[in-house]
Amino acid sequence: MAVLISVRNLNKIFSSGGRELHILKDITFDIKQGEMVSLMGPSGVGKSTLLHILGTLDRPTSGRVLYEGSDVFALGSDKLADFRSRTVGFVFQFHHLLPEFNTLENTVMPALIAGRGHSEAEEKAGRILSELGLSGRLSHKPGELSGGEQQRVAVARALMLDPRVVLADEPTGNLDTRTGEELFSLLTALNSRGITFIIVTHNEGIASRCRRIIRMRDGRIEG
Repeated sequence: MAVLISVRNLNKIFSSGGRELHILKDITFDIKQGEMVSLMGPSGVGKSTLLHILGTLDRPTSGRVLYEGSDVFALGSDKLADFRSRTVGFVFQFHHLLPEFNTLENTVMPALIAGRGHSEAEEKAGRILSELGLSGRLSHKPGELSGGEQQRVAVARALMLDPRVVLADEPTGNLDTRTGEELFSLLTALNSRGITFIIVTHNEGIASRCRRIIRMRDGRIEG
């Protein structure tokens, strides 16, 4: 498999109260196209910070993130935002669905923001939601859905622009064991279609089912 993401000598330093907090320290690794990788480590070790940088939601203090050999942080802000919308999907522990919108409306949002036609976006969203077992819940608002259903809507939203990689931050963290297992099985099925997944998790059972585990400690990659 070809390398999709290369991280080289990545550092992230935050300033707080006159102190510098060195969160990420000389991080280097590769992610191949189609891999399913779990990112593990104690709380506060920098996993979410690293995920945000991989998704270009945050910038590193130093070092590079390359997608297929191109340094994404060399792009201007407009081109970087366009790259992000075309390439990366996000699924967070707290699904961040908009409570006033229903399932279909929440799902089409990325496509509408990207300038896609409304009817085209709704057709695609309906197809994705049907594949995820939500065809009977299109008009339901988040408050009318179970936790597992809300996370599946979040997954559908992440897939709307056909991302090359999906970054998931504790996607099963707020779900019971059975529902979490069902959601992870769904992510595994999507991965089998060629979508790359990087998943932050504290769940050893889920991590062990990924093809590779990257472990972090004290802001560094172990091993």
